[in-house]
Amino acid sequence: MSYPYRNNFEIHIDIKYYHQQNNFAKKVWFHLLDWKFYGRLQIKKKIQKRRIGLLGGSFNPPHLGHLHISNQAIKIIGLNEVWWIISPKNPLKADYSFNYAKRLEACRKLLNKSNIKLSEVEKITGSYYSSDTIKILKKKYPRVQFVWLIGADNMHSFHKWEKWDDIFIELPIAIFARPNNQLKAGLSLAAQKYFNKRVHPRNLLNGVNPRWSMQIGPQVNMSSTQLRADN
Repeated sequence: MSYPYRNNFEIHIDIKYYHQQNNFAKKVWFHLLDWKFYGRLQIKKKIQKRRIGLLGGSFNPPHLGHLHISNQAIKIIGLNEVWWIISPKNPLKADYSFNYAKRLEACRKLLNKSNIKLSEVEKITGSYYSSDTIKILKKKYPRVQFVWLIGADNMHSFHKWEKWDDIFIELPIAIFARPNNQLKAGLSLAAQKYFNKRVHPRNLLNGVNPRWSMQIGPQVNMSSTQLRADN
């Protein structure tokens, strides 16, 4: 029997070369797997919907309570942005101490974060009700996951809003505690009707509508009504 190697030194060299080549092949394979995994992550990241909270209201005038709710929503729910939707005229409120232009300018002065923005969608489209505004925004931004933000002081009268049931069906709703209004919000007609749809704020974006959450925590004792009375 003849062997292709003349001595043990040649056998050692060939074995060493084989291991080097084999290790190189393994490294190439693992790198390909890494790039494949990384590519999947990038694709997932691209198709993941942006999460935006909608805080609608008269903002007559805007105050630190609005800012507090927005910051809490970004932090706790995990939103990318919050849009303040300035209503030209709230159907349930007759007192407008500041006209639309002044309210808009006051909001601009108060905001100092790039992830809280102003939206004039109701002014531009002539939308009168929040339920209609939501449908307009969902149609215009189909890749965005919207969340409706509301203070507990407005939740107790939520059932008086036009097509308020539609809002529950269209979007998840995040309610934020306001001084002396938390109990009223929990006992509101809307909260009672959808009592079994309440979820933890961190799970608000997971699931099927209707679903809502109540965030209990630090509060800012300030309201537009109070500010108007002081002025």
